[in-house]
Amino acid sequence: MSTEDRSASRAEARRRARLAARGELSGRDTTDPEPEPRQERGGFLTRLFPPTPPLPNRPDPLAGFTGSGPLRRVASGLYLLRRSPIAWILPGLVAFPGYVTSFGDRTGILSLLGTFTLFGALIAAGWFGWQRPALFGVAAALVCFLIAVGFVLFSFAQQGAGPETFAATQIIGQLVQGFYLLALGFLGGWYGGYLRRRQTQLGAERAPRRRR
Repeated sequence: MSTEDRSASRAEARRRARLAARGELSGRDTTDPEPEPRQERGGFLTRLFPPTPPLPNRPDPLAGFTGSGPLRRVASGLYLLRRSPIAWILPGLVAFPGYVTSFGDRTGILSLLGTFTLFGALIAAGWFGWQRPALFGVAAALVCFLIAVGFVLFSFAQQGAGPETFAATQIIGQLVQGFYLLALGFLGGWYGGYLRRRQTQLGAERAPRRRR
């Protein structure tokens, strides 16, 4: 119990003692008052991203899925991606030009627009992939990365370069870029799903006020 709680308890005890001495203590006051529920204050991230409920009036995304076993989480993710391919393939295609442009002049307007296009496409994947937003963001990022790798390999092949052209450092660099893009897809997809739930929640709260 904190110092404030102990002080409040002592003040309440003194008040009840005075009422009892004057004979004014009612039956309701003889019972201990119910403690008021204390609101838990979350951390910085909780205040920055308040909890949001799931989207209302949405069907079960795993309806019809009968998988089981230790890899059920993976199988259910593939099931969701297979049912809604446009929600992650199309954002992945849109993210590709943004990904390529973002590696241009870091101080130029094209690089900035490319970065916004890349992250905006990943957010859109999470927005439309409401079933599991982070998964759809990662899938869109993977599509973007595979297109970028295929484009690089095709360009080198057109110049007559073979697999021996690529050094180990270049391969490692591409893998690092891939992990970076997948992490960005996870973050963007999660935020897109959160943003959609938050907008739906705020819209539902404003609706009764408009009727008044």
